Amino acid sequence: MKQTGKKFLRLLIGLAVMSFGSAMALVADLGMEPWDVLNDGMARFLQSHIGITLSNGADLITFGRANIAIGLTILLIDVLCGEKVGFGTFINILICGNIVDLCTGDLIPGFALLPDYRGLAMRVDLVPRLILCVLSLIPAALGMYIYMSARLGSGPRDGLMCVLTRKLHKWPVGGIRVMLEGCALLLGWALGGTVGIGTIILVCLSGPVMQLIFKLAKFNVRELRHETVPETISTLRGAKNPD
Repeated sequence: MKQTGKKFLRLLIGLAVMSFGSAMALVADLGMEPWDVLNDGMARFLQSHIGITLSNGADLITFGRANIAIGLTILLIDVLCGEKVGFGTFINILICGNIVDLCTGDLIPGFALLPDYRGLAMRVDLVPRLILCVLSLIPAALGMYIYMSARLGSGPRDGLMCVLTRKLHKWPVGGIRVMLEGCALLLGWALGGTVGIGTIILVCLSGPVMQLIFKLAKFNVRELRHETVPETISTLRGAKNPD
């Protein structure tokens, strides 16, 4: 029980650190993250081709719903490729967005952990925004290592990275991440998603920074095996009812 509690604590700390990195890139407002370009492009494409409006006047297809649909699709691919789904997979989906909102001040008005440059013209405060965008890569990668090393399950996109890393033996994990985010960026851009200089920075540097941190931590994604939800429940039951 105590060991499992430590693993959940490690998971939550890692997700919080990773989400802080995402919030840094968001408030820099120099372009969306690569997967968000895909979410944005998919939403725009479907809105223009389907264009269904709800009774309250809102669009049926939104950025958030596109994000959910793409995430679930990738999760299905992960499962079909043999990636284990654990508690961490669902906790990742449920809390990361809220932690980002807390850091940016969107969750609690008047309370923010970061300066907010959103809505400014590209040339305004460009240097500090570039610094913030580049530095966001460090907590994003460090948080990923911390939460994934808890071995309680990866988020859908990180899970896909793990699947491909195990299947493409000659490819480094950083290269696979660049490939995945590059594909998401190109597809999202082709569908009409918004791309900025920050997007290009994140695509080009996120993989190398992540690989460096994984190497320093001696964390091998190819050897990573997560606990499934039933396995974790079984462990907890065994701790409560020892023979």
